Amino acid sequence: MKFLHTITMIVILSLTINDLKGQCNQHVFTSVGAEKWTNFQYQDCDGGAHYFGLPAGGYTIIYCADIGTAFVLNGDGFVYPLLTEHPNYASCIQTDCPTDIDQSGATDLNDLLLILQNYGELCEN
Repeated sequence: MKFLHTITMIVILSLTINDLKGQCNQHVFTSVGAEKWTNFQYQDCDGGAHYFGLPAGGYTIIYCADIGTAFVLNGDGFVYPLLTEHPNYASCIQTDCPTDIDQSGATDLNDLLLILQNYGELCEN
């Protein structure tokens, strides 16, 4: 019985941690099909507020935003959260250990190899 209680607590803790991390998701902001300029607002994963606009005619941007904070302020574009992350955009998942690059749960040789493999590459920001 004690074993079952321990497993139950682990599952509850795991669900709670995943729920907290899941509050920040990739969101699609798009003016595809829009007939006029659309202004958007969202809050990023660190709590910062952002405002931007997209012209009519089919522009799409994906940003990480807290669930429930992404809005169309005016215009006829759309915003919606993605259920699975788009692989071509930076992940919204915030890790507890920033040096665990491969998110294996430990900072190890694989993390160092990932850094060395990409050492010297220019970032596009």
